[in-house]
Amino acid sequence: MSAPTGPSIRARLILVLGLALALVAASAWLGWWQSRQVARIAQSLYTDRLVPVDLLRDLEHTLGAHQLGTLLITQATQPDAVKLDSATAQRIVEATRQSWDRYITTRMVPAERALIARTQPQLEQLWAAMAAYSPPSPEALRDINQRRLAVMRMIDELMAFQLRQASIDTDRAQEAASDAARRGLLLVLLTAGLCSIVVRTVWTRYDEERRAGLASRDRLQQLYIALSQSNQLIVRREADALLDPAAEQRLFEGICRICVETGHARFAAIVLADGDEFERVAEHGPGDRLMPGAPKRWSKEAPFARSSMATRAITSGAHQLSNRPLQDPSLVVPGAPVIPPGVEAMAAFPLRRRGEVVGALSLLAGEPDYFDPQVLGLMDELAGDLSFALDHLRRERDQAIALDDALSALQRYTGDSQITTPAAFRPAGESPDATPER
Repeated sequence: MSAPTGPSIRARLILVLGLALALVAASAWLGWWQSRQVARIAQSLYTDRLVPVDLLRDLEHTLGAHQLGTLLITQATQPDAVKLDSATAQRIVEATRQSWDRYITTRMVPAERALIARTQPQLEQLWAAMAAYSPPSPEALRDINQRRLAVMRMIDELMAFQLRQASIDTDRAQEAASDAARRGLLLVLLTAGLCSIVVRTVWTRYDEERRAGLASRDRLQQLYIALSQSNQLIVRREADALLDPAAEQRLFEGICRICVETGHARFAAIVLADGDEFERVAEHGPGDRLMPGAPKRWSKEAPFARSSMATRAITSGAHQLSNRPLQDPSLVVPGAPVIPPGVEAMAAFPLRRRGEVVGALSLLAGEPDYFDPQVLGLMDELAGDLSFALDHLRRERDQAIALDDALSALQRYTGDSQITTPAAFRPAGESPDATPER
């Protein structure tokens, strides 16, 4: 399992907290804005509807039966009652003019302006008739009263319009409040939904990282076991170097087997260089399925050599890897076998003898990003141990050959058949008194 990449758990949790705070702040701001809208509508309802209605009622009260209407009726029916004099008429004109002027400064809609345009001339005519008021005659009183009634009918229409408009504004305020509640609820649900999605994502990533960490620890543990078993195998083969001419080959085969069975590799191979030729001398794993069409021996100029990790490691003297070979364009070489699915990571580690690169340990893994720095370190250590074993095997063989040559020369020189081979270099079961064949 490859380790998940991206921000750490702490960074993701901080991101979740920031997002939640941002959404809560947005919800609060939306609620505040909607409250301001509702308050503005309520203020408009009072200022633009209730105040004008109150002003129109003042006009109606002044022109109605309580003041001007009473005076006109009384004067027409009771000649001895209180008269409507010029001063009283002037006060009524000033009072109604002030109320009207305040009324027309309020907010108006086009339909209301049309009613005002019809009312304004009639008010002007009433004010003019009352301003020119002289000792009354029945005709003058009748004219003023008719104009008063006409103005009051228009005022009644304006009041009815204001009440209808107030009802409409109230409905709008209720609708705005409902919209605010719906938007607030929607934003809260959206906040909860987004937070749950992000939390789920963070938890999923955390679980992936946890499982990847466990898998990585298990892989490293297995690699340590593989390294330990490899060292044990190296020690055994070094001890058998003189007795087993195929000790080196058995060592290669054992290392490949340990890498696959214990180290989580799917395929392992040892490639040795012979001049400009390369040969896979040992392997373990389903090579026919993971390396279809790969030759056992190839030259440095072959297409396969340009895509072979082992060849690259041998020629460069450093480990080579590709953690995603199916996406690596450098491995696509015309004429070379195509990397099949299932090979998700591949690497090769150079093997040295007496300081010179003589081969490489090649590994194929079934997990992307398998060769992380820790795995590379362990595999470099394994390749170093194997290189040391190759040096030791060669040195032991060279010493054995040199000693055998020296003994042969000494026997020829002295003619003494009783010269025996030291026990350290004597095959098992051979008598100390055995005489070497001449």
